[in-house]
Amino acid sequence: MTRCLLLASLTAAALGAPAPASAAVPDEPVIREIDIRPAAPVVGPSDSVRLVIDVVAKGVRGRQGVVVEVEPGPPPGPLLEDRRPPAEEEEEDWSGPGPAPFGEPDEIWTSEPKWGRAEPGGWETWRFLPDKRLNRFYPAGTWTVAVTARGAGGAEVTEYAAFELKRETRLTSVRAGHHGGGLRLSGRLKRLDPRGLAAFTPFGGQRVAIQWRRDPSAEWETVTGTTTDSGGRFSRTVGGRPGEWRAYFPGTRKYAADAARPRAS
Repeated sequence: MTRCLLLASLTAAALGAPAPASAAVPDEPVIREIDIRPAAPVVGPSDSVRLVIDVVAKGVRGRQGVVVEVEPGPPPGPLLEDRRPPAEEEEEDWSGPGPAPFGEPDEIWTSEPKWGRAEPGGWETWRFLPDKRLNRFYPAGTWTVAVTARGAGGAEVTEYAAFELKRETRLTSVRAGHHGGGLRLSGRLKRLDPRGLAAFTPFGGQRVAIQWRRDPSAEWETVTGTTTDSGGRFSRTVGGRPGEWRAYFPGTRKYAADAARPRAS
């Protein structure tokens, strides 16, 4: 599949009031944070996922001073989150005029940038709402977000963030029944068909964990596991200890996890 560039030179205005003309501008722009939501997108058969990308930077010049590119594949350099020191706690400094700071994520799924937050120390928040949504036809696995900030005199700095795009899986027809003094769990694992010829297809050769907990307040424990056959089917008999049991698929680099509804023994 040809690797496709999701966003080419995506730009938006800085979120916050512009600095006065007399304000000192650092020689080099600095990117402090790249926040991607959802952090771990999962696509299904008919839905799609829109990314929201917030960039916190300072020393940026111009209304196109921050450029974001999103494409499949690993980053060519280290991630910003692996290199930056722990952030200091700062109180939010909101100074009018304009809307209040950003709301919860479920309030910002719009196609237009939102004006928002000015922060202490000359930092500005830039928000990007890509027009293209992620769906099953985009490559699953690692995607790179490359952010370039431009300062005075042509100075530039580029930082990288990454996320894992995964396709949905489903544990279906899961049953539990007493068998030879124990409890047998059986079912089928399916995965989203990336070609779009079907909604889901069998997911064979995958390890499915069989988990137990004493009651709903307890943590799940993995007791044993089994491997799906070519048709995605699995079956395993476990001890008959009282409590709840479930099948759990931990997922892969390209496919998301899924858990079956608990069954009482």
